[in-house]
This record gives sequence, C-alpha cells and structure tokens, in this order.
Amino acid sequence: METLVSGTKEYLVVKVVDRKEAITDLTPLTPLYDVLDKDDVYKMTAQAVNADGLKAYCLIDTTLGGNWVSGIYRLYVKFSTAPEVPVHGPFPFRVEVR
Repeated sequence: METLVSGTKEYLVVKVVDRKEAITDLTPLTPLYDVLDKDDVYKMTAQAVNADGLKAYCLIDTTLGGNWVSGIYRLYVKFSTAPEVPVHGPFPFRVEVR
C-alpha cells in the first residue's frame, strides 16, 4: 500500500487492464477520480486524470481542506465509455502525519 505524507501533493498511478484489448489509451475516455476517507466523505471529487496509455496518474493533494489526518483513504477511477461508466477501485492508500 502506498503511503503519502499529509501536506504533500503526489501522484498515485493506477494501471488499467482492458480485458477485450480494444483500448490502448485512456485519454478519450475522459477519466476522472475521487478520493474518500474512512467515513465515506469525499476528500477529492471528479478530478481529471493525467493519462499515459493505460496508466492513470492521479494527483493526490493532501492539502485540500486542510492537511489530511493519518489513516486509510480510497481512490476510485471512472471512465466514460458510453453507454457504460465503469468505476475502478477502491485503491487504498495511507496518509501519515509527520
């Protein structure tokens, strides 16, 4: 599990696998991501993904709303592939106050 320090901004990378092998780039799918805390409160909502092929780079900004408390957070990545809107996750990560 990845660990981020509260008060930092860092990328978490999600590798996407297309079982049909029809997609080679996430960019046209308008990928977005959300981050929720242990109480299911959104810390980040509908943030744009920086995509490189099938890798989704999600910039986690632990300064939003004040520095985040120590704990486990969950990252979800969603795509628009009309008529579907798949959500991948949760991808848990830890935040530590130092």
